[in-house]
Amino acid sequence: MTFLIWRLHRAHAITSAVVIVAVAAVIVPSGIAIANSYHHAVTSCSVSHVGCANIGFTVFGSNGAFTSLVQDLAMAFPLVLGILWGAPLVAREFEAGTEDFAWTQGISRRRWVITNLGWAFLAAAVWGGVLAALFTWWRGPDNAVDGPVKFIYFDVQGVAPIAYTIFAMALGIAAGALFRRVVPAIMTTLVIFPAVRIATALYFRPLFAVSQYVPPTPNGGTPPLSWSLFEDILSSKTEHMIYLPASRFWVVQGTESGIFLALTLALATLTYWQITTREA
Repeated sequence: MTFLIWRLHRAHAITSAVVIVAVAAVIVPSGIAIANSYHHAVTSCSVSHVGCANIGFTVFGSNGAFTSLVQDLAMAFPLVLGILWGAPLVAREFEAGTEDFAWTQGISRRRWVITNLGWAFLAAAVWGGVLAALFTWWRGPDNAVDGPVKFIYFDVQGVAPIAYTIFAMALGIAAGALFRRVVPAIMTTLVIFPAVRIATALYFRPLFAVSQYVPPTPNGGTPPLSWSLFEDILSSKTEHMIYLPASRFWVVQGTESGIFLALTLALATLTYWQITTREA
């Protein structure tokens, strides 16, 4: 059964590997250049003691546009996997009418769906983990300056990207099992995945925020590494800030990952039920 799964989905696996290689080919040279600039800046600072407070700007000041581009691409990769691999995985079988052939060759529906889901989720976890590790390495000098727990990079570092990718895969597969057509499955994944991600960022993460009234400062702004959600000058003596402190980075990462994995389990259950109980 495992060999059959590989033969059916090796094109997806090879395409996914090619995408990772292409991403690495784009950001690895940039990462090496940034790392060299960082080490040069650190060496110069240790010798001359000049510019030590602005190492971050010296190294990354001219890379803002490229950094934003890479970050946006990294956030989109889970959706790409869900559309290109998850959505067609089951829908294509029903659309082509080949599922009955598979189930009459000594492979039960239960075994077929469990094996497909298992390998698909493993592939998604590897995909998400590799890309998160690659992006974390690329941001290594920045993490060395300020620390990795910056909410601005919340969606592309840590364990959350792995959970996002598995969820995207599960969503595509479930949509395919429900509609039994590739195009509706792709469109469903394309709409629901961003909607869930946006809703989580807007309504769930703020539950961990800190609301604080403080005297206005000349430079203003929330504490370093935090994520500002709201700032308002109420008077000459009071500023109201709502922000996610860096100390809650991993708490939010773990909780949000748990939510997406729970959604994945629900979608996997829906897929199992659709395939094992619904007639073709």
